[in-house]
Amino acid sequence: MRGSLVRRAFALAAVALALILGLSACGSDSDDSAIDPEADARVLNEVLARQLAAVEAYGEALPALHGAALATARHFRAQEQEHVDATTKGLRGLAGKADPPPEAIEVGELETPEAAWRFLYELESATIDAELNAVGKLTIAWPRPLVAGMAANQAQRLVLIRRALGAEGAELVPKAFEIGETAAPEEMMKP
Repeated sequence: MRGSLVRRAFALAAVALALILGLSACGSDSDDSAIDPEADARVLNEVLARQLAAVEAYGEALPALHGAALATARHFRAQEQEHVDATTKGLRGLAGKADPPPEAIEVGELETPEAAWRFLYELESATIDAELNAVGKLTIAWPRPLVAGMAANQAQRLVLIRRALGAEGAELVPKAFEIGETAAPEEMMKP
């Protein structure tokens, strides 16, 4: 039963990814006066600053996790590093410099697995919000699917983090249109 719910959650995440990618490709670069590679480089550097901070934040959460939870969080951190690499490559495609310092993220005390997962849930939600906002600011079409795909990956992670926090059934799946504002169910967030 639980396996079919997780499979459905991943199927929903795949549909959301397809929708996000489709919507992010809307628009064109036909109006050359609206294209601003320098502005897009600034936007991608903001995304990169968030991603660099997320990689560091995952490193802070890892000591509180063990076993399968630790392996999952390491996998998520590796994916975030892949996002860093792809964003850096995208900046090169714009002839932009990838030079931001990591965004400041307050980590706090992460002494228990629950505290680490709560922190990572908030981290992922805020990253979704930042990346989806960036998609709307980009003036050139080709980086939009890249950034939207990263946001979709963050939403997929929310499903697994919700499960780690104790969610079951429909609680596993965030809202139909995840924009980084879905709170984890209250009963999961109690200490």
